[in-house]
Amino acid sequence: MANDLDAFMATMVGQSQPVPIERAVALVRERYGFESRATRLTGERDENFKLTAPVGTEYVLKIANSAENPAVTDLGTAALLHVEKTDPAFPCPRVVRDRNGDTHVRFADESGVERTARILTYLPGTLLGTAARSQRQRAACGRVGGRLTHALRSFEHPAAHRAIVWDVRHTGHMRRLLEQLPDFPHRPVTVDLLERMVPAIESRLPHLRHQVVHNDLNPLNILVEPTDEARVAGVIDFGDMTHTALIADVAVTAAELIPQDCADPANARKSVLDVAIAYHECVPLIQQELAILGTLVAARLLMNVVVHEWHVHHNPASSHYAPLGADFMRARLEIAHRLLLEEIRL
Repeated sequence: MANDLDAFMATMVGQSQPVPIERAVALVRERYGFESRATRLTGERDENFKLTAPVGTEYVLKIANSAENPAVTDLGTAALLHVEKTDPAFPCPRVVRDRNGDTHVRFADESGVERTARILTYLPGTLLGTAARSQRQRAACGRVGGRLTHALRSFEHPAAHRAIVWDVRHTGHMRRLLEQLPDFPHRPVTVDLLERMVPAIESRLPHLRHQVVHNDLNPLNILVEPTDEARVAGVIDFGDMTHTALIADVAVTAAELIPQDCADPANARKSVLDVAIAYHECVPLIQQELAILGTLVAARLLMNVVVHEWHVHHNPASSHYAPLGADFMRARLEIAHRLLLEEIRL
């Protein structure tokens, strides 16, 4: 499993030669048959471009990292097609097919390396990360997360069983990443947390319900309505999908929606409950799952700190991640420590 995770990490640090905007526009013209203006967007592993057609219709062109297996690239596309069938009204991007009716195109980039590209529709809305936070908003996100999990219940794909570092099943891998971060602050606290949470996760998670889940409902992947920021307008970026414990998806969503300025573990617990209660309305959670929810939320908070700093250390020129402040890391780890001791009850 460690080798599989190392292969995934290679897609985070392997720098494909950037595709020039002019080449992206030409690719769309040649393979999809329409003219567009393109602006570059950020991305952890993919190259992303926002496209605007002459009539004003907007799309996203996603070009996969050259180190990524094409089957993995297909995973997100196949999931979007599945959701379109199982829950046609679910607010997520739709897959745009090329001239031949294919969902992907293969092309050689400027260095001659074969890459996979695809186009999705562009969802309007305000990024939750720039919106004011509220209990009603967290509840709306929990319900959307549950609805998406329900829509994906019967979804299967060979690449869904890949190893991805963002899956809380692999919290133990954080030890290896810490070894590669010589200047990481708060190391003793982090190591102590890992010693407490990893045995519980590795012994209990395999016995719980598993399925393919989104696994990354964070404030940059959730859109809200500009006129009512407590209403969810859409969910984007299916790039971290994986087959894991269903409760892991609840934990990821709950951890990501703890406000950035939250320094009180009691308020963080209330935030987690807002998400879990709403999720439970769509997909009822059993007590064995709830019993480990606090530990999994703590794991995601710890992973957010460690993987983030690992990425900054290995990609100092990247604009996708900025270094975290030591005080912010301390606050997140303190919340993780308190939630690790919690048994969540709805």
